[in-house]
Amino acid sequence: MRIAIFAMFLVGCGDPFGECRSNFFENITNLPIHFDQVTPNGIRIDSGGFPIDLVETDRRVLAIADCIIGMAQKAKPEWGCLYPLPEYNPECLAIKLVPAIKSSCSDWDFIGVEAPQELCDAKGLKADPNCPCSWRIGVQNDYIIITPSRDNLYLWDVGRAITSCTGIWNSPYSACLMF
Repeated sequence: MRIAIFAMFLVGCGDPFGECRSNFFENITNLPIHFDQVTPNGIRIDSGGFPIDLVETDRRVLAIADCIIGMAQKAKPEWGCLYPLPEYNPECLAIKLVPAIKSSCSDWDFIGVEAPQELCDAKGLKADPNCPCSWRIGVQNDYIIITPSRDNLYLWDVGRAITSCTGIWNSPYSACLMF
């Protein structure tokens, strides 16, 4: 009897991302996730109570995925991404909206998580105690895109989640990220 109850517990608490492959990204956040919406194509959303256009989100994510898939036949191992790309599956993506943190030093919105200063140094951004180096977007648990709540969501890390590229901005896939 105990074995049957334990087996039911295991089946009921499976990985919400099922058969999705791991990207092995470093988690920069450990935020609680409460999916409260799903886009028409199946992307789970934790809106955090912020408004989100589900159809527009699907359109933009699909544009990024289609662009990347269209380039995948030309992919080279030196791009530093999974090779070849797996098939795009919207159920292997989720989005969490967090409050947009404004900075007096930048026009960007941030997710409220400081980044290592050496990453800002590499971009030529000088250390400033009034404006700490911060993440604009992140990936949690390989598939959850953490983005500030704003009218035009930052969705660049969709490209990272699809390709497993850690340096996607240094690959030709970067052309696909601005939809």
